[in-house]
Amino acid sequence: MRAVAIAGKKQLSVVETETPKPDGKNVIIKISQVGICGSDLHIWANGDPPGLVMGHEFAGTVADPGALKDTLKVGDRVTALPINPCGECPPCKSGHFNMCAHGLDAAPGITSPGAYAEYFVSRPDMVRKLPDTVSDSEAAMIEPTGVALRAVRLAGVKPGDKVLVTGGGIIGLLCANWAKIAGASYVAMTEINQLRSDNALKMGDVDKVFDGKDEKLVPKLIQASGGGFDQALECTAIAAAVNNCIMSLKSGGKLMIVGVNFSLVPVSTLWILLHELEVKGTIAYTEEFDISLDLMSKKIIATQRFVSATVGLDGVQGAFERLTSGTNSDVKILVKP
Repeated sequence: MRAVAIAGKKQLSVVETETPKPDGKNVIIKISQVGICGSDLHIWANGDPPGLVMGHEFAGTVADPGALKDTLKVGDRVTALPINPCGECPPCKSGHFNMCAHGLDAAPGITSPGAYAEYFVSRPDMVRKLPDTVSDSEAAMIEPTGVALRAVRLAGVKPGDKVLVTGGGIIGLLCANWAKIAGASYVAMTEINQLRSDNALKMGDVDKVFDGKDEKLVPKLIQASGGGFDQALECTAIAAAVNNCIMSLKSGGKLMIVGVNFSLVPVSTLWILLHELEVKGTIAYTEEFDISLDLMSKKIIATQRFVSATVGLDGVQGAFERLTSGTNSDVKILVKP
């Protein structure tokens, strides 16, 4: 089968690799759509590990139901949680499989073959059948939608709250969307790319977008929020953005670290201390994946509008370059093998 694999730093190539064979256990999925994720961009930039087939946001049809032959048939539309929890460590046993101690062992698209390919192999317990009310492109958005939903839930956004979101990428846009659904009365966003700023306003979930490069950004944010935000959802993992969040929260406010950075990020601990801010991290999702699927099927959240382009396997390298250029409005590009 054809797949896209890492060929070096910022280099991908289309390769021929072995088509998965039925084993009576795992479910083989013929991929229909797969999303390009921010973590994929980080791995691509580092070029490591060579040969890895990425891709963990996807939808497809059953090619072989494996152990689910009694509940699934060939051709059924499905997606799957792209995780591989051990089920035995303390986090798993407490229901927090997103923090599995062995979560990166054979993690689809991260440390084991992912869905930038014609076929993908999934653990049967991770597979979810798709309702007819969820399209393939929407289903490829369930994973990032679950990530954003968990961030908003952990932040405790409630009706009337004022929320700051940093970064106009797909996670930032989804966080803004969920914050509005949760009842936030005012959602502000910071972004350094004017095209993405314009796009965020067009999406309709953000009340105002502020220039992330503005030297007077913090006082403007404090004024716009009437004295500080209740919660800040930081989706860039860039030091300046993290500290802007810290200084724009009201006393006792909550900062959610949503973005990923593999390097150290210096922050103003003094400001956190003086204002008794709560700082919390979030990773992936637990029940939020299934909640997102359910609410998507009921049209409570609409994700199709965030998709800006669809490319074939031969267009993935170019799509990665577009998403990291900083000069276009793309936030979510889907791949159709």
